[in-house]
Amino acid sequence: MADSREILIWGIHPILEILHNAPEQIGEISIQQSGSAKKLQAIINLAEKHRIKIGSVAKITIPGEANPNHQGVLARIRGHQTVDLTELLKGQPSLLVALDSISDPHNLGAIIRSAAAAGAVGILIPKDRAAQITGTVVKVAAGALAHIKICRVTNLSDSLRTLKDSGYWIFGAAGEGQQTIYEADFSGPTCLVIGSEGKGIRKLVRKQCDFLVKIPMGKKINSLNASVAAGIILFEIARQQELQEMD
Repeated sequence: MADSREILIWGIHPILEILHNAPEQIGEISIQQSGSAKKLQAIINLAEKHRIKIGSVAKITIPGEANPNHQGVLARIRGHQTVDLTELLKGQPSLLVALDSISDPHNLGAIIRSAAAAGAVGILIPKDRAAQITGTVVKVAAGALAHIKICRVTNLSDSLRTLKDSGYWIFGAAGEGQQTIYEADFSGPTCLVIGSEGKGIRKLVRKQCDFLVKIPMGKKINSLNASVAAGIILFEIARQQELQEMD
């Protein structure tokens, strides 16, 4: 299924990723007249190949973005493709991520990039009270959205219960976790839950976690940015799961 909203994305690399992996999502590409034709030629060539309309504009402006690094190119896409939970679980991927009320689009984009790099197959995002896929998210993810599935869910707690019934272990990231990420066993099918930037994992969602895990840190610092914490934990999960496959 697809988000019905039109999304603006900008920057050479994010647009090239969409052109390579999902050109059918692009409605139109606008190129700033003062942009570097040489740098944009790959975009122009791919757009022509896929018969995507290209427009020339005097200046690119993006609503809500004061100084966007658009690199002279803007694309309008027909929403990001999403999957339902049943489709996400096909083949029982070994690593999933669930985001509980992440509201900062920069954090969302960074987590998507880290998750894709660590080999996660999909990310669960609540439909309400959470950041959704926007141009800023696409830009920060720097092409990673083309390599990971997004599942928008109505009730995250119920969705985690479905995952547990399907054989997943649910690990919540929390500073008061009972064990560190290096003590935890991530070798089986795993879903990592990352809580909101300020309040962490909500009570009802926390109840669905089989384990709470923490990142060991020095005494002077007791918390990390949500996207930084997600990246550290995801790569520890990936390391353990790779070792498991080698055995």
